[in-house]
Order: sequence, then C-alpha cells, then structure tokens
Amino acid sequence: MSVTPKGLSIQVAYRDYSDGKFLVNRKYQRKLVWSRSEKEKLIDSILQGFPIPLILLAVEIEDNGEKRYEILDGMQRLNAVFEFIENKYAFNGRYFDVEQLARAKQRSEDGVFELRNDSLLEPESCADFVDYTLAVTEFPSSNPDAVNEVFGRINAYGRQLSNQEKRQAGVVSDFSNLVRTLSAEIRGDVSKETLDLSEMPSISIDPDDTHKSYGISADETFWCRQGVLVKNQVRSGEDEQFVADLVISAVQDEPFAFSGSNLDNYYNENRAEYGDIERSVNREGPEHVKARVLAALSILVNVFEQVDDTPNAMKRVLNPAAGGNPIKAPFYACFMAFYELCVEEEKSPEDPNAIVIALEDLQSKLEVARGQITADARRRNIDLTKGLISRYFVESDPPSSSSASALAIRFANSLRRSRVETAAYECKQGILNLDSSRDENGNLIARIPQIVCGIANLGPDSEGAIFIGVADTEADAARISEISGVNTVCVGSRYVVGVDREAATLNISLEAYFSKFIDAIKHSALSEPLKSSVLAKIDIFDFRGHSVVSIWVPSQEDLSTLDDTVFVRRGSCTESISAFSEINALQGIFRNSI
Repeated sequence: MSVTPKGLSIQVAYRDYSDGKFLVNRKYQRKLVWSRSEKEKLIDSILQGFPIPLILLAVEIEDNGEKRYEILDGMQRLNAVFEFIENKYAFNGRYFDVEQLARAKQRSEDGVFELRNDSLLEPESCADFVDYTLAVTEFPSSNPDAVNEVFGRINAYGRQLSNQEKRQAGVVSDFSNLVRTLSAEIRGDVSKETLDLSEMPSISIDPDDTHKSYGISADETFWCRQGVLVKNQVRSGEDEQFVADLVISAVQDEPFAFSGSNLDNYYNENRAEYGDIERSVNREGPEHVKARVLAALSILVNVFEQVDDTPNAMKRVLNPAAGGNPIKAPFYACFMAFYELCVEEEKSPEDPNAIVIALEDLQSKLEVARGQITADARRRNIDLTKGLISRYFVESDPPSSSSASALAIRFANSLRRSRVETAAYECKQGILNLDSSRDENGNLIARIPQIVCGIANLGPDSEGAIFIGVADTEADAARISEISGVNTVCVGSRYVVGVDREAATLNISLEAYFSKFIDAIKHSALSEPLKSSVLAKIDIFDFRGHSVVSIWVPSQEDLSTLDDTVFVRRGSCTESISAFSEINALQGIFRNSI
C-alpha cells in the first residue's frame, strides 16, 4: 500500500470541501457527534498553533485527474473547522471573518450559509487560522478490502469511541450492516451510503440543542422521546448496541444473554457466534429482519401513543420511579413480547388502554441484573410481559405487522428528514383547496406521477415518498383545524392533518378517496419497473388518529420516464428536462452505480 504523508493548509482544505471533494462513507463513519465545547477546543488548538491529530484520507482519482477524498479518520475535526469558517458557531464569542477568505465570502454571498457580522475574530487570527497546516496521510482507495482493514485498525487503538462504535468499526458483515441501517431507520438519519461532508449535518443528531443546522434533535428520536435511552447514550452509539441485542434475540431461538463480551463475539469473525448470526440473518434476509423489527416497534409505539402521545409516556408507564435513568430492561421485555405476539403469532392489539394499564410499573415485576443477564431470566421476563397483555391481542386479517401502520416510525422519521431532504419528499395537505370554495384540485392528482418520476430520478441510492394528509406549514394546519375541526399532530416541521376530513367533505369512503391515487399511478405512462414498485408500496394508514396516504418511491437502477419524458426534482419542485446534455448526465449517475 502506497501511503503519502503531506501537509494541507486549512485554506486549501476548505477549497476542496466547497468543491465537494470530501466524502463520507456511512459504512465506516459514525454521525457527527462532537459537542460545541469539543469543537471550540479544536479551534483553540489551531489558533494557538498546537498540533492536532492526523487526518487519514483514502484518495480516489477521477477521470479528469482530480482527487476526491474519502475520510477514514478526522471527519469530526474537518467538520468542526469548516463549520467555524461558515459561522455555524463562535469561539470565545467571536465568529470567523469570512472577508478574510475569498471562497467563504463567495459561498456566503451565494446563500450557502448565513453570515455573522457581529463580534468577529481579528484579521490576523483569521489569517493564522486558514494558514494552519493539517497533517494528512493519503492512500489509494482502489482496494475496498484495504480500506476496511485500515478503518478497523485505526479505530482499535484506544480512540475515544464507545464499545459499540469499536465493534462496528471496519466490520462489514451482513449483521453489522443490518444493525447500522436499522439503527438509522429508528433514529431517523437514513441516507445514501456515500455523502459529501457538507451533507452530514442534515442527517446528524443534535445532542444539546446547540447545532441548529443539524437535521435531527436528540429529543425527537424514539429512544429519547420515550426515555428508553438518554441523549449521551444515543450520541455514543448505545442505541446501535441495543438494536444489535434486539436483532440477535429476534432471529435466534432464545433471548440473547446480553453482556458486552458476549456481543463482541458477534463481531469477531473468528468466533462461532459470528457465523451463527450471519446464517440467521441471511436465512430470513436482512430486509425482512429489518421490516419485522420495525413493525413490532411501530406497533408498540402506536399503542402507547394512542393512549398518551406526550414525551416519556412509555417511561412513566413501564418504570414510574426511573427519574432521569433509561428504561432498557422493561423496554426489552415489552418489545420482545410485542415481537412474538404481533410478528411471530400474527396477532393485533385490540385494546391499547388495557394494554398500557397492564404494563404499569413493569420494571418492579422483572428480574434485572447489572452487566450480564441470562437468557433464562430474559425468557421469564418476556413470558411474564406476554401474560400481562396477551388477552388484549386478537387474530386479524391482515395482522397489524403487515399493515402500513407498522411503518409509523419510518413515516415520522421521513417527515423529520423532509425538512432537509426536500427533493426526496413531497407533503400535501389534501386534494381540496383551503379557501371557502373547498373545490377539488384535480391538477394535484394529475401531478402525482410526475413527482414520483422526479423522486425516482434522484439517483440509484435515493428513495423518497409522497404523503397526502400532511401540511407543510403551521398556517395551513391552523386553517384545516378551523374549517374541519381536526386536531393536528406536529412531527418535526410538518403537521399531520389526515385525509378523513376530505373524504367526509366529498361524501365518499376512505377506500374511494385512496383509489384516486392508485388510479392516477396505475393509468399513468410511468416506465417499468418504477410503476409496479410504486403500486406495491402505496398505502393508507392511521397515524395517531389521522388517515394518511403514503406513496413510497423505492430506489431505481435505471433512469425513469413518464410518457417518454424525464422528470427531475429541484428542491421541492418537479420539472421536465429535454436537453440531451442534462439527460445524458442523469443517465451517467445510474450507469456509474453499476
């Protein structure tokens, strides 16, 4: 392996960053997790001329001879440097003066970031900052196995990573990939596999309400909102450790006897447990396992939210004496009970109120242990929990685990992501105008296939959705409440208003209302396999008492068309393109993914 140490000034690094040359591969890299104080300490070291740790980059040479860099070590540092330049935070109350860096000044004038003109760092300090030389080591990225090996090694030398982050570092087994992607689904930070470094804030979690540019608030994640984990645990990746625990328990014949050392074995290819879990995951299929776990979790959350949709409702029920502590033990027993009842036995909850009452103070009834708990003890905890609630579950066709309501977590997280991924998601309050006429907007339904085509053409690593029954603005939500008397549900910056009110106004059933969208896609000239894959994903489901139409657009391997016309998304707008150069460039995105 050819390794090249070099110096890279911050000024040159920022130029490369603004040109989109720093990439993040989410197979390897954790989310942005540094706190404000950690970033300020780095800026202080640079301003004082102290050395900072080495940055490790895998280099890819493009067809035009230009370099692109995949960051293997140093993502948090590089992000902290570039965010400081772009006035995302101050050091000792002072912001970087972008007048001292032409590229930053141009980006601020282009609206890339919001300029701060108050309390600026003096010009001399800004000059010293951009002249600072970062210690960088480059090596070729042409060998993926070498990249995996290097990443695993650099994260095994006592770096400040959590135990779970060390387990995942450089391990690309089917099990570890499942844990990573399932955890992202639950947190709400799903993204394509490779991103530009500048995109990382949009899918990172703000742990302390100081990173307003970050796409997800820790308080909004399922783990923190229900008190299952605390913010620092999500920040350090303990949610992924919990997901690994749930996956092992779900796909094997007995509950996992959890301990840190036991879990280590599932990430060590020299141990029997590694092969066992790989075979179990592959036997069911990673996507099938993911869907089953998400279904059980969504049904569990939906039961609690039907009774009480305020934060920490689950914690108040399962362990009223928890205080600021997480509720991992009762949540595990609850999840596994729901998994076995809803997924394995294909039953559905009939009486949410009775279920929640039966689960009151579950913690006091369980066998708990510090460190390791045996599989037998966990089995008894699950059986006890099932005994408390099973009478309130019934046979149903279809079972709740196969209905669209089982994807409520994915829906809620998609709404949160839609604030920053505007091209991938389209939210519509309904098909009736909000003025006094209440006339039907027939043009909206006619545009649905165009929007579907545009989302599909975002690229082979992208997917998205159209949601009907979700208002974009608080003003629209207030207007809907005024004219229809419905209580709206705020999720992120969107408002779930449902479509039941529109079906009632039109004097038609929900099924007839839903059929309008099915027919629009079925009778459209969308290319295959896009049309079939979307028709297989379209559904109507209940979210906290509101019926929502969801039209999921899976990622496509090839360019899609509608009546031989190519549609694309530019932000929240859908446009047709006809220029050969644009179409050829778009086709190139799909060809390069093969």
